[in-house]
Amino acid sequence: MYEFLQNLGGNIVNGISRMFTWLGNFINDLWNGFKTFIALIFQPILIFFQGIWYLITKCFDMVVLSVQVVFGLFKVVLSVIAGIFHTFAGLLGFSGNTDYYYMPAAYQQGYDGVSNFLRQTGLSTIALILMVFVWIMTAYALIRIAGGQR
Repeated sequence: MYEFLQNLGGNIVNGISRMFTWLGNFINDLWNGFKTFIALIFQPILIFFQGIWYLITKCFDMVVLSVQVVFGLFKVVLSVIAGIFHTFAGLLGFSGNTDYYYMPAAYQQGYDGVSNFLRQTGLSTIALILMVFVWIMTAYALIRIAGGQR
């Protein structure tokens, strides 16, 4: 009798376990089917919003790139203008004095001899005039490029 009751209890527990397993699988299949159905219904709406989001991000990227290009152009133009002003300032304010450079004493005598020779020949002034010419040609080329005349 004990074995009969033990087998009967085991079979009842196995039956209840199978019933809950079947019920769990049924609810899981029902839920997966519901998710699939809802996904099929809302898929065009989700694709639409994804397209709108993609459009917004690309428009934002274009705005950022255009701002970067404008700032880059301003940086180039300001650098050219600053370079021209530095060139003219160097041309107008050049005194030939090199006191702000530090050089070891062993090389100072040779450097002074070369700089005196160049100062006497006027090559430093010629170099500054050529630098002004290079800046003017650079500015002219930039104006032609900006104006569309290559």
